[in-house]
Amino acid sequence: MGEYHRALITGASAGIGESFAEELASRGCSLVLVARRRALLEAAAERLRERHRVEAEVLVADLADPRQLEAVENRLSDESSPVDLLVNNAGVGETEPFADCPVDSEQRTVLVNALAPTRLCHAALASMTKRGRGGILNVASMAGQLPAFRNSATYGATKSYLCSLSESIRLELKAGNSRIAVTAVCPGYVPTDLTAGITLPKIAWTSREKVVRDSLRGLSKNKPLVIPGTLYKLAAIGARAMPRALVRPFAADSPKDDDALSTARTR
Repeated sequence: MGEYHRALITGASAGIGESFAEELASRGCSLVLVARRRALLEAAAERLRERHRVEAEVLVADLADPRQLEAVENRLSDESSPVDLLVNNAGVGETEPFADCPVDSEQRTVLVNALAPTRLCHAALASMTKRGRGGILNVASMAGQLPAFRNSATYGATKSYLCSLSESIRLELKAGNSRIAVTAVCPGYVPTDLTAGITLPKIAWTSREKVVRDSLRGLSKNKPLVIPGTLYKLAAIGARAMPRALVRPFAADSPKDDDALSTARTR
């Protein structure tokens, strides 16, 4: 599907989004960095400009706010400096039982993880279709490949939605012989600020750099789904092949650490 000239990345101030920005900038790709925290965004943009000599715009937006989300949609529709790669990476999630979690927190998870990517995909596709090329990476989660995810019920549901949305859009584009690639990415546990207090075996972790490289490689081949790491690939195969009644007890829990994670955690 070729190289990309300008990428818009949501959740670009830290974690996987920051790694996407670093990798794409190293390839000479101009960037539009989107996140809520201005200071972190501006620092990241300045660092990328100096290190890689690329353009790096800053667009501060809370994707749960309709007006701020609309500003990101408008940027995707701007034909004067077109975006040919959208990376829907921003995400939030709860870490307690559904009934105990404030409903406003659950709603925010739906807005950021499901509604925002839907609207941004729609805006990006309208612009990309005119030019006949482009790419969309939707960063979901292994939670989206499992039948249940306790203590993060809405998070898991939104990630399942994002996987389904991505594949459906991809099939529609393929049927029309479009050159626009759409790929969903389902990482497992990745070392970030959000997972700093979680204790898991070494085999359970996937580096941010591997997630990014595998994602971009998969998008270049227009793969419908990328699951970084052998362990998680096998887990996804097992989850699909086994009856849900057998998988459900093992599909289970969002690990929690009160010092590292809180309700409405943000990526």
